[in-house]
Amino acid sequence: MRENMLKRKLKEGKVCMGTFARLSPASVEILGLTGWDFVVIDMEHGVYDFPALEHMLRAARSAGITGLVRIAEPRVSYVMRALDTGAEGVQIPQIETAQQVKTLMEAARYYPEGKRGLCSFVRAAGYSVTPPAEHIQTSNEEVLTVVHIEGAQVAEKIEEIITVPGIDVIFLGPWDLSQSLGVPGQVKHPSVVTVMEKVTEACRKKGVTIGTFARDPEDARYWVDRGVQYIMHSTDAGILVQASKDRLAVFKSVLIG
Repeated sequence: MRENMLKRKLKEGKVCMGTFARLSPASVEILGLTGWDFVVIDMEHGVYDFPALEHMLRAARSAGITGLVRIAEPRVSYVMRALDTGAEGVQIPQIETAQQVKTLMEAARYYPEGKRGLCSFVRAAGYSVTPPAEHIQTSNEEVLTVVHIEGAQVAEKIEEIITVPGIDVIFLGPWDLSQSLGVPGQVKHPSVVTVMEKVTEACRKKGVTIGTFARDPEDARYWVDRGVQYIMHSTDAGILVQASKDRLAVFKSVLIG
């Protein structure tokens, strides 16, 4: 596995910007070519199957952007298949317990760090071109594991969860968190912010990297000031929609007034 540039930047204390991909390999390439640090191919809310995922990851590699996958559900088989397909990391949603996290972290790494199924003929191992020992070592070193905290009940278990070996990033999902707190969509509601700040502080004390979703630069600034490094914004579709609206408005203002 190649060096995971996103993982290196996070270890260096840098703030990294990423977005979700739900459109096509071309959109992934564009994100890479325009300078985003990482892209998360979304199998939870997207419509991809694993053959399509393979092409999305090829596009990420060709454009020099770190390609991660948000799996559809917290299943061991989904973690292993995403990594075998060539993902440089996984984002795992719908987490409920520390034991569940432990099982999934083990699925992301080979022995002695985990229990990931070993096969030399997958894309991640160059279809057997990469020697098994090299593939095992580099995968264990470079795979990035991101655990979602997106419910009030699981947020209360954060002290226990962050003791699980193998977690690289704790990702706070403000939208689902707002639902769990009875204020759906109000991601800046005081109750949502309070929970997020408590989780952030717990992670900082343990030295665990923190991530979240930011709607705008001001939102991102707020959380970066509190130690968040892994910032996600919008989706490829959302960026296209906003750019399209903005460009059309400029032309109409000139042509129509």
